[in-house]
Amino acid sequence: MHNKSRRTIIVTKNIAFCSGVKRAVSLAENETRERGETYTVDAILHNEEEVKRLESLGVKRVREGETGKTVILPAHGSTSLEILSLSKRFGKVIDTTCPLVLRTAKIIEKMRKEGYKIAIVGDEHHRETIVLKDKAGEFLYGVFKDGKDAINSPSTPKIAIVAQSTSTEEKLFAVAEALILKTQELRFFNTICEETLRRQEEAREISKKVDCMIVIGGKTSANSQRLFEIVKAVNPKTYFVHCEKDVKIINLSTCDSVGITSGTSTPLWLIEKIINILSE
Repeated sequence: MHNKSRRTIIVTKNIAFCSGVKRAVSLAENETRERGETYTVDAILHNEEEVKRLESLGVKRVREGETGKTVILPAHGSTSLEILSLSKRFGKVIDTTCPLVLRTAKIIEKMRKEGYKIAIVGDEHHRETIVLKDKAGEFLYGVFKDGKDAINSPSTPKIAIVAQSTSTEEKLFAVAEALILKTQELRFFNTICEETLRRQEEAREISKKVDCMIVIGGKTSANSQRLFEIVKAVNPKTYFVHCEKDVKIINLSTCDSVGITSGTSTPLWLIEKIINILSE
């Protein structure tokens, strides 16, 4: 809790980078210090401000056909074609894929061998979901954003359900409820990140106690957007901010108490900047 002014600021305990993103950023920083300019596939994480900071250190996104010493695979994973292409173009490939994503990929591989069609709960255009679709291959049953998406799905003998690690349990359970009517045998795997679930629950509880809430996250961060949706459903005075500039244009004059939480790709240095602005 912070109280530099009359405004009380409550910061959630589960905040800033999750363990997987922290590991990916640390590996990128260390490799750049040791070997110079380092490349990443896509954005190493979904936070524009942190990506800018890493770029200033020499961490750059790889372009098609580009070659170099080192390339880093992002925390959300990479497809088999990406890995094959990069291994031919770079001397060193560092895989920072989150262990939870790797675990889900292993579950998909096992279920494929046992003849199950793979249902994925998540955002079809998110990198992690794209990677999981790649792992499912011809055994992919479908990608479902929520239970409504699954209602009109065709019947099939065996279905295994997994989820994008930053999805919500409500959506996962809703899809499972719809698909159990479409199959003779359903295997259910709750592959949602426990860190994400704890963060969502803590933010939900704090939002009941404060005048307003601020969720800090990147524009492309799926887990930050879901966190915002969850918190706003409890406290209508919830604001989604990307950087300190966003905070300055919000009217918080009637907010004597402010809760702060963040997505799993939000750096601590950015959160501290925003806390200082709110305190002033």
